[in-house]
Amino acid sequence: MRDFFKQSVRLTVTLLLMGLTGCALGPDYQRPETHVNDQWQGEAIADHHAHAVDTGIWWHQLDDPLLTELVDEAMQHNYSLAVALANIERAKALRRQAGAGYYPQVDAKGSGSRSRFSRQTGFGANTGTRNTFSASLDASWEADLFGRTRRTIESADAGIQAGEAERQGVMLSVVAELASNYFEARGLQRQVVMTRRNIGLLREVEGIARIQSDLGVTTELDLMQASGERETYEARLPNLEAEINARIYRISVLTGKSPEFYLESLQQMQVLPMPGDMVPVGLRSDILKRRPDVQQAERELAVATAGIGIAKADLFPSFSLTGAIGTSARVFSDLFSPATLTRTIGGALGWPVFSGGALTAGVDVAEAEAKAALSNYERSVLLALEDGEASLMRYAKEWQTLKLLQSAEVTRKKAFTIARLRYEAGEEGFMVILDAERALITTQNDIISSETRILTGLAQLYKALGGGWATDVVINPDD
Repeated sequence: MRDFFKQSVRLTVTLLLMGLTGCALGPDYQRPETHVNDQWQGEAIADHHAHAVDTGIWWHQLDDPLLTELVDEAMQHNYSLAVALANIERAKALRRQAGAGYYPQVDAKGSGSRSRFSRQTGFGANTGTRNTFSASLDASWEADLFGRTRRTIESADAGIQAGEAERQGVMLSVVAELASNYFEARGLQRQVVMTRRNIGLLREVEGIARIQSDLGVTTELDLMQASGERETYEARLPNLEAEINARIYRISVLTGKSPEFYLESLQQMQVLPMPGDMVPVGLRSDILKRRPDVQQAERELAVATAGIGIAKADLFPSFSLTGAIGTSARVFSDLFSPATLTRTIGGALGWPVFSGGALTAGVDVAEAEAKAALSNYERSVLLALEDGEASLMRYAKEWQTLKLLQSAEVTRKKAFTIARLRYEAGEEGFMVILDAERALITTQNDIISSETRILTGLAQLYKALGGGWATDVVINPDD
């Protein structure tokens, strides 16, 4: 018995050391190197050191309590975020599951039976009735000689980090979409107010045309044109109101509520909270550290790289140690007495000699998945840079557009005033005042649309650049 015990200990220690010092097959992961110019492209971008702002909660700078409340609700109750959070919990559970491979598996067993044997066919002790009781602890442990468990844990760790990045990406998308719909709803409400104001202006022009027609200064055609123009603008109101409701429905769903939940609180018109025309954006190379989609793609590459080692480990033998200690007795009270104790220890070797090429094909699959993950990462880098550049340029150029439209509005107002005075004096035909009025209304609507695009562009800009960054570079729309 003593020799058996020594051999058991020797086998246990040997396998334990083999498991601890075994190599991990497959490539060790290294983050891909990317070389990105720190300077943003285009004439709208200029180097400038501005006062730092808390860009992680960029919507606070708009000083709109209702928008802040809506974003907070979305962060707590949005269902896409709930799915992403559940995926992270799943990834963490998989990590715990993978880590269990380092430890022995122990099972407890117990049994009891009462058997009656035939007196004719049995002999000796195998006759009559007999009780049997047993209890045991069975243990098994597989040495991680070729790093399969180690690579599985690496993959699980990277999977958790990929899930965290995915959740951050969902947060950015939810905030950007909610803010964009909020800004569009406010812009549409302003268009409704402006349209009603313009209808009132058209009624005044219609009244002037009626007076001129009654005096015989103009024909009835002028009056019909004025009436038709007013009716055309009145026909725009139902569609504008429908689009406002559609935006409110979307906002409600994004916050985890039924579509009509915010109809009452958002129906009242509110002035658009315009931002400043200078936005800090940081260095272009920092976008790779901030963008969640880039970080997720990089972590998925780490998962795929670890998968190569897992697949290669399946090609090699597995060594496991098994053991059991228990007791077996014919009388229950004798259980655990020295005479009834049993013990077993052993080792096992398993090696897939032939699998029809399935295991080598598994390695090829893992390597192909790693190549695809690398290409996906490189693509995500380029798409991030493209998105950032395009968002910056659109935002800066839209500010230039707004300033030109505001200047045009001043000119259009003067032209309409002059045309109205000349028409009332009979010096110009009706089409002159109608054209001047159309031009003014169009410019005013374009201003509202431009201001809305600036705000939605701001939301997309923060999303494109990852939500928060150091203040090193700003957009200057006047450049």
